[in-house]
Order: sequence, then C-alpha cells, then structure tokens
Amino acid sequence: MNTYYLNKYGSRWIVCDRDGTRERVTLETKSGKIVERAALFYEAFGNFGLVCISYKGKKIKVFMDTLLDD
Repeated sequence: MNTYYLNKYGSRWIVCDRDGTRERVTLETKSGKIVERAALFYEAFGNFGLVCISYKGKKIKVFMDTLLDD
C-alpha cells in the first residue's frame, strides 16, 4: 500500500496498491445491501476521516460507518 498526499497540508490523500489500483471500501445501504466502491480520496474532518466515493453518478463524502440511501 502506498499513500499519496493531494495537498500540502496533508488533509487529503489517496491509498493505492503496488500496481496502482485505488483502495476499495465496503459500505452498506439502509436496506442492507452491500456496496463496494473505489475510494477516490480520503479527507481529514477534525479527528475523523471521510472517504469520497462515486455513488449513483455523484461524488459523495461519507464516514465509513454511514448507511447509504437506496
């Protein structure tokens, strides 16, 4: 795993495998469906971290334990 910072403050970063593919995250919807998406980037939010994913044609920032809408 390689970490690359996207800005000079270190508040945005991406995580890639050795072959260059981005890390994948698994999230759950409100109905219980499991959704797996590539993490576009991570962002610091206070003492927490958000992940930006593409879901239903839009880029959204969510916490890792967020339940997505169906």
